[in-house]
Amino acid sequence: MNTKINAETAAKEIKTEETVSVYVPSEGVGPFLEGALNGVSFRIPTDTVVEVPRRIARILSESRRELVTGARAAQAYTATGGRKIG
Repeated sequence: MNTKINAETAAKEIKTEETVSVYVPSEGVGPFLEGALNGVSFRIPTDTVVEVPRRIARILSESRRELVTGARAAQAYTATGGRKIG
C-alpha cells in the first residue's frame, strides 16, 4: 500500500468536504489543537470559532465525549475516597 498516495487522496477529500463551525477551548490544550486524520495534519486555533471539515468536527466531538466520560469517572472515584465503585 502506498501511504503517500492515500494521504494525498485523503487531503483532497478533506479539502472538498463540507465545513462546520467548531469551538475548542484552550484549557488543557494550549493555543492550538494539533492532530492528524488519515495522514492529513491539522492545527486548529483554540478559544475561537473556526470552520473545519465535517469529519474533523466529528472526531473532535467523539474525543470530547470520551474526555467528559473519563472526567466523570475520575470524579466519582475521588468522591468515594479512591475506593472501587460498584
